[in-house]
Amino acid sequence: MRPLTLTVFFLTFLAAAGLMHPQSLAAEQTLFTDRLAVDFTNRESRSISLRLGSADGISADMDFAVLDSAGIQIAEFFPHEIMADRFWSGPLEREDFEKVQSGDPVIRINLSQDEASRLRQQFHERMVLLQEERRKVRLEILGEDKAELEEDINELDVELFGVRKDLNSLQEKLKREKSLIKRDVDDLQDQIDELRDERSELSTQRRELLDRRDTLLKRSDPPQDRISDINAEIADLDREIGQYNLEIDDMRDDIRDLREETMELEQEIREVRDNQRELDSEKAQLLLGLKEIMREIGELEKQQR
Repeated sequence: MRPLTLTVFFLTFLAAAGLMHPQSLAAEQTLFTDRLAVDFTNRESRSISLRLGSADGISADMDFAVLDSAGIQIAEFFPHEIMADRFWSGPLEREDFEKVQSGDPVIRINLSQDEASRLRQQFHERMVLLQEERRKVRLEILGEDKAELEEDINELDVELFGVRKDLNSLQEKLKREKSLIKRDVDDLQDQIDELRDERSELSTQRRELLDRRDTLLKRSDPPQDRISDINAEIADLDREIGQYNLEIDDMRDDIRDLREETMELEQEIREVRDNQRELDSEKAQLLLGLKEIMREIGELEKQQR
């Protein structure tokens, strides 16, 4: 028999005979049980994990201990969550957990039935306390989120109030502007019609003068003075007709400008409405988030009762 095997046999015999404390056995076992070590630590759950080649043979009724680099036992634990290639412990005492580091050795220990029961009872108590801590932390976070959402909703309400006020103001302005613009356009159109009538009369007079001039020019001895007078009258009519044309064009421009003002107001109203829809949608999302937070707060408060 090899020396290491003899050592294991001897230590096991002493422990079985009650001649050696289990912690002493655990410390000695580090000489030959060096395959297990802390892989990860989870601060939130105050648990540690051990990577295994396989979880075959691992069960929740086994007991382990994690040691520091000097081989001194830090804490005892048992497999709480067994996976394919690792297992996680339950929550350790806060002080013990702070001492554990990744890579710390872990050994299998043999606890008495009373010690094993006490370890699991302590685990259950720590789980209850940890869940209560988590519940309080979650409630605090949810309370902060709730306050932020309510503040955001209040700010949106203020902004929506301003947007609705602007929208109503623009709609009233558009209504007034349309009434005024319609009146102005109608007036301008009446003036244009009058100018067109006057221009038509001037055009008729011009044609009559042209006919008279043509008649005079056909004479063998056309009266030049009379023809010159007719030409002067035709030139005056041309200037008046040209002026009428300018006035009509200006009025048409005025009508176009008035209609563009209406279009600009309508576009501004569309933009305000789009902004209102976006704000309403954002508020709806915030209200859904607030509803979910209130639901979760209610469930957490029920757990306390």
